[in-house]
Amino acid sequence: MKVTNHRLLYSTGKGVPFDETPNKSGTLKGNAPKYVIIHYTAGGSAKGAVNVFNNPAHKASAHIVLGHDGAITQMARFNEKCWHAGKSRWHGISGLNSHSVGIEIANWGWLKGGAGNWRSWTGTRVNDSRVIEARHRNDGVRRGWEIYDEAQIDACVEMVRAIAEAYGLGPQHILGHDDISPGRKQDPGPAWDMDRFRSLVFGRDDEGGDFELTYRVDAKSGLNMRRGPSVAHDAIKKLANGAEVIKVEAEGAWWLVSELKSGEPDDTGWVHSNWLRMG
Repeated sequence: MKVTNHRLLYSTGKGVPFDETPNKSGTLKGNAPKYVIIHYTAGGSAKGAVNVFNNPAHKASAHIVLGHDGAITQMARFNEKCWHAGKSRWHGISGLNSHSVGIEIANWGWLKGGAGNWRSWTGTRVNDSRVIEARHRNDGVRRGWEIYDEAQIDACVEMVRAIAEAYGLGPQHILGHDDISPGRKQDPGPAWDMDRFRSLVFGRDDEGGDFELTYRVDAKSGLNMRRGPSVAHDAIKKLANGAEVIKVEAEGAWWLVSELKSGEPDDTGWVHSNWLRMG
């Protein structure tokens, strides 16, 4: 895929289906996106989301809607301002609508019920085979979440790679709605492995190793690094605000991280991920 004149094209040069939303307002700051924001639709189909974004009464929109089968619908040019982020903030920027491309992936998101009786917020039954149970890193609550289809992941990788190449974006510019609106939004949620997704988009490093994302401590008074994944465990040390770390593994909102010193891993311990931001 590639981007030409802010439109997404297949490798053949043919544009993806374009269904222009009326719900937009002017152009992005700088006439180009600085970020890509991943969402789930909280609905059962791409068609339903397209219909919502074509209705002025809903006052919502996104640049891209991605179906369960990987089918892509573009609804606004990538330099246009859509209404997908709402109240949001990232690295000193408020109102990410003015700075980002929004991608909505057909998915119910978090579910109610339990094994044999998972239901969406509308009451629609969701088969157990389409559900994982996981904790969201922003609140630590264990819930059921609808899985994403491989066709969706594959299409999204190709699409975001094309957007990143067109606008000079890196892995730190690919975010979830739950990154920019923590506590208010949960999408794309733990069923979407964002670290793996970024690795698929940007590939491996020049020496053949796996792509590795770094994070920085975002806590003015510092962040305790602990011996285990809860406040019940003793603190090993306090990481300074701005300290750089890499993620080793996770248990819900608690991450095992290694602090980087001179670019090399040093002390390792558990921290709460709410206080980490991509480097």
